[in-house]
Amino acid sequence: MDAPIDAIKRKAANTTYYSSDSFPSGLTAAAGDIAVVFISSDSGENQYTVEGNHGDRDASGLAAWHNGDALVQAAAAKYSTVVVVVHTVGPVIVEPWINLPSVKALVFAHLPGQEAGDSLTDILFGDYSPSGHLPYSIPVAESDYPASTGLMGFQFFQVQDTFSEGLYIDYRYLNKHSISPRYAFGHGLSYTTFSKSSVSLTSVTPLSTLPPARPAKGSTPIYSTAIPPAAEVAWPTGFNKIWRYLYPYLDNPSSISSTGTFKYPDGYQTTPQPDPPAGGDEGGNPALWDVMFTLSVTVTNTGSVAGKDTVMLFVQYPSDSSYDTPIIQLRDFEKTNTLAPNGTQTLSLNVTRRDLSVWDVTKQNWVIPVSSSQPFLFWVGNSTANLTVACESLSGSCSGGRASPVV
Repeated sequence: MDAPIDAIKRKAANTTYYSSDSFPSGLTAAAGDIAVVFISSDSGENQYTVEGNHGDRDASGLAAWHNGDALVQAAAAKYSTVVVVVHTVGPVIVEPWINLPSVKALVFAHLPGQEAGDSLTDILFGDYSPSGHLPYSIPVAESDYPASTGLMGFQFFQVQDTFSEGLYIDYRYLNKHSISPRYAFGHGLSYTTFSKSSVSLTSVTPLSTLPPARPAKGSTPIYSTAIPPAAEVAWPTGFNKIWRYLYPYLDNPSSISSTGTFKYPDGYQTTPQPDPPAGGDEGGNPALWDVMFTLSVTVTNTGSVAGKDTVMLFVQYPSDSSYDTPIIQLRDFEKTNTLAPNGTQTLSLNVTRRDLSVWDVTKQNWVIPVSSSQPFLFWVGNSTANLTVACESLSGSCSGGRASPVV
């Protein structure tokens, strides 16, 4: 594995390295020195307890591990320029130090891999422009999240969570409750700038409340009804069982009889029933994946260095919809190739029937809340905090300058 310190040393000859959870005593900083501080946040995995955290980060919460916050604060008190690199499994609260004048940059590098060193230094030293975007929000406080995201307890040795938040997780929950995050879902910076133009929306498939009927199922496979020898389901001699593991063996295979008629449980029907309308191939009714709208946008690199941009498409349901849906939901995204200064590329993003549908528990089907007067709005941007253009489903028109639907 290529460690970050090895890659940094290949870039900068005058480098001093400390591997410690606390700031080295007696360390002084000369003018122009830069401190790169690495902090981390890991997790457990249910049966494995990692530094007091089991299941997830139930002991540490969203705080940096190993005295990380204090380490950044100490470095910021000595150095005029501090770069913080966070290796983490998820969101980390950065409030204890993010506003310190010395903290000039923050890199969420997530879990390091084989090329962790070169990939990080390519960004730190400007060899490549960063183009990553957060796959979650960074809240100001852990309490900004719904209580149900915390560990709810154990029952029968398994983590229990009722998922009472429903669809409202991460940015969907924050938007619903008008909570501003520190960094929004999709946030990501670049060494260059981009503009978006020529945004257009094309209707591909007419909207309908319900999807077309699913294809009929094929014939039921015919399997052998012969009962195999009982010995085939007996425990192998000397077999070493693993606790809680499920095995396809019977304790008493001699109880299996090849005579008699199988008795179905009470209420069980052997008469075929109508196919459920939402069923079909893998993923359900194939019509759910029909493209309803295509959105086209031209991206131009307006800066002075090469880089990539990402365009995200969020959907907002009609204002007269009776269904409880988040204010906006990400439905597609595309990244450009590396664009030279003044370079352009046109991206195409798709909205499928499934993207516009809501599961109706009464109809037991996916339903599009079609409105004759209120449109779906398709917002274009590169984070939930940067929605720049909106397109309307009814008129097909696209325009900028609209007030964002979220904080």
